[in-house]
Amino acid sequence: MKSPILLLVSSFTLFAQFSALAESYFGDRDNPDSADRPSAPLTGFLRAKYIITVADDFVVDVYHNGKVVPLSDRKMISETFGATSERITINVKKGDWLVFNVVNNRLRWGGARYFAAAGMLDSKTIGFASKLNASNWTSCDKPSMVEAFIALRVAPGEAPVKRITKLWGDGNRLIKEHVGSKWNGDPVWGETANTWIKVRVDE
Repeated sequence: MKSPILLLVSSFTLFAQFSALAESYFGDRDNPDSADRPSAPLTGFLRAKYIITVADDFVVDVYHNGKVVPLSDRKMISETFGATSERITINVKKGDWLVFNVVNNRLRWGGARYFAAAGMLDSKTIGFASKLNASNWTSCDKPSMVEAFIALRVAPGEAPVKRITKLWGDGNRLIKEHVGSKWNGDPVWGETANTWIKVRVDE
């Protein structure tokens, strides 16, 4: 039988190892700047420490695994003639899903619109980005189906995201300004001016 001292040392060692693992996995939520530190090697789970969105006109609500993201985790980082860019500070893992309720004022700028998103592991590493023709990016425009679309990872009646026919011209410049020139995603939308866009973080 181990002595009480050896047991105490073993317990302390296990606690230290667990703390280090938790920090590498969840990040330092008390220090927002920690999201900009170089990321540890991917474990196969963490895909973003924060998300950047650019929208014309704006994101109403964001949902993470069916639950609304509190406003305290969202920060507007730029505003351009009513169009908005946000930083959403949440940890996103493989298997999670996110839903963005995005709206566009059809009376402004001839109805031009824009939505793009990038999940960031740090200021130089993109974990995932909005994509056309990707099965894990879907949309919903029917109010009667929105509740299920938000609550379920895969919901009945999901539709592929659509290419924006009347694209806001400053959107691509802004998303690259916020996430870096390596961004190779696409602006996406649904069918109507008030749409819900989902990403299932599969990769």
